[in-house]
Formats: sequence, structure tokens, C-alpha cells
Amino acid sequence: RNVLPQFGFAFGAESGELHLGAHDTARLASPLQWFPVDHPEDGYWQVAVRAVRVGNVTVDDCKRGCHGIVDTGVSRLGVQASNLPLLQATLVAALSKRGECHGSLLSFDLGDMVLTLGPQDYTDSNCAPQLGPLSLDESKFAGVYTFGETVLRRYYAAFDWEKRKLGFAPLAGVSAIVKDPPRKPLMGVRGSAVLV
Repeated sequence: RNVLPQFGFAFGAESGELHLGAHDTARLASPLQWFPVDHPEDGYWQVAVRAVRVGNVTVDDCKRGCHGIVDTGVSRLGVQASNLPLLQATLVAALSKRGECHGSLLSFDLGDMVLTLGPQDYTDSNCAPQLGPLSLDESKFAGVYTFGETVLRRYYAAFDWEKRKLGFAPLAGVSAIVKDPPRKPLMGVRGSAVLV
């Protein structure tokens, strides 16, 4: 029998699936995009991240290098402790009158693909960003983010241990990302534009 040296995870709102030796293409909204495992000798399923953005604002340009580590045991988005305050402050979400969270999109640029999360993905029921600090030695680890349940509820993750590659594809049937409501520029102090 032809079994691929791969496995994959598909989380959902209510349940998840583990696929061994193949992938259920019915769960994928588009084909898998494969990336080399970054620093496989470290023992993590991690990919290089080129930039982290909130809306159109780059909060981490990854000039020192950034990595996204897939961790199925993490419910929050893990953020290196030194990067957490800026990201937390930039991810301001508000509760609408209809009870939905509205805020900026959070995106991780992987080069050939961008993993995008809406406020409904990264906030709790009070619209507070659900981020967890990663206390890592800055001299050994720079720009580390953990892609746990927050990312895996929106994206299928595939692992190829023979070729040392990690693949992502949007999950089929996942609700659309709620984008920022349009904001109008107002003139602020000394003529600077402020978005509201």
C-alpha cells in the first residue's frame, strides 16, 4: 500500500481530526502550500516567518529572524515575551452591538502564503486578545510564535517527516474572516490623521 510519510491536523470549532499517511482533500479549501522545516535539528515543526502584521502595520519585521512553531497542545497564540507588549497593544478589538468582535486582521507572512486570523480567531468572548507569553532565551530564540489551536481552527497543517516540510491550507467550511469595519480619518492634534 502507498502510504505517504506524512500526517496532518484539522481542527474545527467543535472537533478535530488527525490524518495519518494521507490527507482528506475535502477538508482543504485550496491545495497545501509546503515550506521547509526551519532548523529541523532543533526538533520543532517550525517555519520561517517573514513578517507579522496587524492590519497594514508591521509589528515584527523579522529582520533578526522569526519562526512559527506548530504546537497542537497550545490553545492561545504564543508570542515571545519581548514581542508580546507591542502585539497586545496593537491588537485592539471592540465588541459590536451585535455581540461580534471587530478589529484588525493578524497575519503571518510565510512568503508564498500568508496565514491570516480575524478578531474572532484571536480574541475571547470579551474581545480581549488571547496571547500567551513565551519566555525563551533571546540569544537562542528570536521572534518565536506558536501556532496552536488559534491557527489550526482556520488552517490545516500537514507534516512530511521524510522531506522535512510543513504544509498549510485554509480549512474548507470555515466561516469567513470578519474584516475591520471601514474607518474614517479625522484630523487630530496639529493636523495629523487619526482613524476612528
